[in-house]
Amino acid sequence: MKPLTITVCIFLSIVALATTAGVFVLVEPGTRGRLHHIATSSNLFLYRHALIGHLTEQEEQTLYRATCTRKCHSTDVIEEKPRTAVEWEWVVARMNAADRADMSPPEARSITRYLQRNFLSNVPTTLPESTMAFMKKHLWKSDFGEDDIYLDLIYIPRVHSALMPYLVAGRAGTADSQPALGPRFILYINTHQGTVPPWNLAEMATLRNGSGIELQANDWQVIYDDGQEHHRQGLLTFPAINIDDIAVIEVEINLPGIRKKHFLWDLPIPDFNPDQKDRTDA
Repeated sequence: MKPLTITVCIFLSIVALATTAGVFVLVEPGTRGRLHHIATSSNLFLYRHALIGHLTEQEEQTLYRATCTRKCHSTDVIEEKPRTAVEWEWVVARMNAADRADMSPPEARSITRYLQRNFLSNVPTTLPESTMAFMKKHLWKSDFGEDDIYLDLIYIPRVHSALMPYLVAGRAGTADSQPALGPRFILYINTHQGTVPPWNLAEMATLRNGSGIELQANDWQVIYDDGQEHHRQGLLTFPAINIDDIAVIEVEINLPGIRKKHFLWDLPIPDFNPDQKDRTDA
């Protein structure tokens, strides 16, 4: 009996070695070698079926390339057009079909995070080019980040309320139903490495009219959060104020531990007509 057991063990060992050798021969080595490729593929398989809960950034990149740029598009189609965090969520959801990318829920979340981290736009990209140009020139103000916190503030005068559906992450009805009749702003908060705390911006934002009047914000409504504390979007509103006779409005945002942010708009904001050339610089 003992010799038979030894023989079986030797045979199984030979089979295991042959199988391992076969895998090494048949599997593409990848840029970092066969062992690394096998380990990555194994982790991606386990992740797809929710058997592990985390991928490294390198594994997320491999998942993105295997899912999006090999099955669906070239890299140029995706990477040359950055989008906002919520827009990337929409894109991934639209592409997640059995006849398209066919992602599991964990895969969809990881690919969304990868796209948000690497190809992020601070302002919406779904608007026509002429509308975007007008918005960037007259309505959108940005700071360039401090302590890895980036703020983009878009003023929405009532006359330009038609922009709201494109700026409030699919919740235009909710945002537009707010009772406040004062100035409204869409605020984008992004961070690449840190986290966005659950700030109440209504307690941190002040509006000035250039004539000595200061107004504290009276409402902050979060309308998008990525769930990872990296990207947040909200509607910031102030009490009613007569802007007909003032030439400028300023919003100051005082975030804890960060220098005060100042955003300035010259008034009046011109009407937008996409068929006419913008001559406000003349």
